[in-house]
Amino acid sequence: MAQFASDWKTATLDFDRSDLEFTGDDVDRYTDVVDLGEGYEHLTVFVPALSASAKVTPYIQRDAKIDTVTPANGTVPVAMVTMDGNATGHFAQATSSGAGGFVAIFRIGGARFVRLYTDANQSANRLFTVKGFNRQVTV
Repeated sequence: MAQFASDWKTATLDFDRSDLEFTGDDVDRYTDVVDLGEGYEHLTVFVPALSASAKVTPYIQRDAKIDTVTPANGTVPVAMVTMDGNATGHFAQATSSGAGGFVAIFRIGGARFVRLYTDANQSANRLFTVKGFNRQVTV
């Protein structure tokens, strides 16, 4: 039986890491990959203060594979965009530089392996706290 929620995990944006993990990796914008333990429908993200205004977007991967020697061999994450008719912008959360300390919830469609992406370069390491969860169905 699937868990209702994962443990809290840390997604680290290490702006000065030296190894690329996949083709298209940008060390100033992507966090490391986080294994939630199993697939979840939603992701709660505590967003820290950012050094540059950015939209934060969850990216998902089919596995945790990375390849720092030949990045083309790593699993390339893709943006999780959920299409529905009742909202727009539910796949990205805009922030302002210096602002932080807020929570965003994203639909991640059963993903287990996630990264976060900021659409502006960060000039310092950033620690995001994440948790996957499913809505509990009652009958």
